[in-house]
Amino acid sequence: MYDIGIHCGYVLPMQAGDTMVLQQQFLAIHQGKIIELKAWEAQDKDRVVKFIDASHQLVMPGLINGHAHLPMNLLRGLAEDQPFWQWLQQTILPVEKAFVTPEFVRIGTELALLELIRSGVTTVCDMYYFEDVIADSVDKVGLRAVLGETIADFPRPDDPDNAGNSYRIVEQMAQRFNDHPRITTCIAPHAPYSCSDSTLKQVMHYAEKYNLLIKTHVAETREEVEKSLADYKLTPVERLYKLGLMDHPTLFAHGVHLDDNDIELLAKTHTAVIYNPKSNMKLSCGIAPIRKLLQQNVTVGIGTDGAASNNSLNIISELATGLKLQKLHDADVSITIKDMLGMATLNGAKALGLGEHTGSLEVGKNADCIIIDMMTPHWQPLYDIPSALIYTANGSEIITSICHGQILMENRQVKTIDMERLYAETKQLSAKIHGHVTKK
Repeated sequence: MYDIGIHCGYVLPMQAGDTMVLQQQFLAIHQGKIIELKAWEAQDKDRVVKFIDASHQLVMPGLINGHAHLPMNLLRGLAEDQPFWQWLQQTILPVEKAFVTPEFVRIGTELALLELIRSGVTTVCDMYYFEDVIADSVDKVGLRAVLGETIADFPRPDDPDNAGNSYRIVEQMAQRFNDHPRITTCIAPHAPYSCSDSTLKQVMHYAEKYNLLIKTHVAETREEVEKSLADYKLTPVERLYKLGLMDHPTLFAHGVHLDDNDIELLAKTHTAVIYNPKSNMKLSCGIAPIRKLLQQNVTVGIGTDGAASNNSLNIISELATGLKLQKLHDADVSITIKDMLGMATLNGAKALGLGEHTGSLEVGKNADCIIIDMMTPHWQPLYDIPSALIYTANGSEIITSICHGQILMENRQVKTIDMERLYAETKQLSAKIHGHVTKK
C-alpha cells in the first residue's frame, strides 16, 4: 500500500525539461518519494491509503521560487513608485531597523508561505534576517526551502553591532539541518556593494567549511555596476570571480546588468542566475539578458523577489511577464514556453542545487507536485497545456499541493497554517508599521 495515489488525467512530468504531456497516468507516493509513474489501471486505486481523483485535471511538479525575502510580505505596498536606491535606503532599511524582530519574521514568513502554497510553489529560496526563525516556520508548514542568513557590512536587525551573530546563525542552521529532508542551509552575502573583500572571504570560509551554496544579489542596477567599476576597476561579477567566490556553488539573484565577459564567467564557473522580471520592472532596474545567458548554457531559474518590491509571490504571473518581456526587449521569439516552464521547475531546482531531488516527476525523486483545475472559462478552448500554463494561468487554478509526500493544500484548503490566527496577527502588526511610516 502506497501513502498517496493520484489518477492523473494529464501529467506534465518535466523530465529532462521536456514539456510533453502524458494522459491517464498513475502517480504513486510513499514515504515522501515518487514510487511509480505509469499508465493508469482501475485496480491502482486499491493500492493506496489516500486516493486523489485528478482524472480531469493536470498534475505537474511543484513550482520553484528561486529568490524571495519571505518576511517582507509585511512590507507589501509601503514604498511605491520609488527608484531602487530610494526604495532601499529611505524606506525599506529604516523600517526594517525599527520593526524586524523574531516575531515580525515569524508572522511575515507564515504569510508568505500561505501565499506560496496557494500559488503552487513547493520550493523557495530565501535570504533575510533571523533565518533560523524562518527555518522553524518552513519546517512547521511543510515546504521545501533553501534558506540563507544575510551577511553584510551594514548593521542588520539580528546583528546590529556586526558582532558575528549572523555567522552563528549560519553555523547553527548548517548543523541543525544537515540531514533535513526539506530544508537546506545556504549563506547569503547581501551584495557585492554591501560586502567588503574581507567579508566575502569570510563568507567563502563558511561556505567551504559547511559545504554551503552561496547566494547573493548581483548586478541588479546600473549604478551598482558603475560604482564597482569606479571602486575596483571590475564589474561585480569580475570582482567576485577574482576573489574566488565563484569557485564555490553560487547563485546570483537578478543579473540584470551583465556584459558578455560576465556571462562567460558565469558559464565557466557554472554559476546560476535567478530572473526576477516583475521586481526589476517595478524598481526600474532593467531587463536581464536571459537569451544570452541561455545561449551560453547558464542555468536560469525564476523568482519573485520580496513582496516589498513586487507586491506578489505568485510565480505563475512571473512566468508570463518574464517571457513577454524578453520577446519585447530582444524583438526575438527564441525564448520559449519550454524555457520558462523549465525555469520554474527542473532548471529552477538545478539552480538551487536540488536538481537530483525535485523539479520533475520521476521515480525516486521527492514527491513535490501540484494539481491544476483546467475546467475554468479562461482555459477554454484548451489546445496546448504548456501554453495555457504560461499565457493563461493566473494561479487560481491550483487546487492541491503536495510537498515531500505531505498534502499542504487539498481542494484549495490549506492544511498546515491557521489562517484566522495569521490574519489577526498580520493586521495588528501592520497597523503599527503603517502608523510609523505615516508619522514620518
